[in-house]
Amino acid sequence: MSLRLNMAKNLQLLCSQKGSANLVARETGINRQQLEKYLKGRSLPSRSTLKKLCDYFQISEEELFSSDTLVPDMEGGHQSLSTRSCDAAIQPLLSEPAASIKPGIYYLWMSVPTEPDGIVCAPVSIERHDEALTFRRITGSAEPSHRLWWHRVGDHKGIVVERLNWFIFVAINQRGNLEPSLVRLRWVPLSVAVLGGHATILTPNGISFAVCCMRPAPAGTTFRQALRQSRKYQKDDPSIDPITRMVLDQQRQDLLQLIIRDVSPS
Repeated sequence: MSLRLNMAKNLQLLCSQKGSANLVARETGINRQQLEKYLKGRSLPSRSTLKKLCDYFQISEEELFSSDTLVPDMEGGHQSLSTRSCDAAIQPLLSEPAASIKPGIYYLWMSVPTEPDGIVCAPVSIERHDEALTFRRITGSAEPSHRLWWHRVGDHKGIVVERLNWFIFVAINQRGNLEPSLVRLRWVPLSVAVLGGHATILTPNGISFAVCCMRPAPAGTTFRQALRQSRKYQKDDPSIDPITRMVLDQQRQDLLQLIIRDVSPS
């Protein structure tokens, strides 16, 4: 496939992720008719226009012209874990019994303890493949570029294993530097379905811990719809359920107590 067609394919998916090509043209200041030529692979952008597109989508030129799929399938379909290193690391876990969590669409809410007023929502799609549960977690897909919490959109693919009543989400980010991620969750004793726990994440300031709350998306929610929630919120945002805030506060206290316990002299 030619560079123009590679760019056109990736640009179409990126514009779809943002909502529409009209929105992209308006926010980047690129002429809509000219953008349409790029979307159809009829021409390549100039150096200045190329920089505008890469800055807007928070990607490199190499990624824009890559022959690999650049952004996630908006319907939540799982592709095979294409990175060989990811395959090698996760393959041994596939022989274990599948975790008991129900497949479907979930919202994972995360907050760094040092920034309790900021909460990030990451849609998660869990599917059963043979005897294993695989998942995909997307971070920052709906985040304006000037507020992006991470360096770029995260596309974490991996498997879910269950140990000692904990669901462990083991994944590798398919973008950027392919960093691994780990999320530990277990059911919180409430009258509604909600999981709480902790995660290790990569932020612009380096590796950090996050507190987590995961809840099933409303019945009938598609992955495309869930991706609209994939951004950073303020804690007092009315769209965040009080139970989610309560669980995050509880997990934050638990995490801080664990850290104090482990670093305190015996």
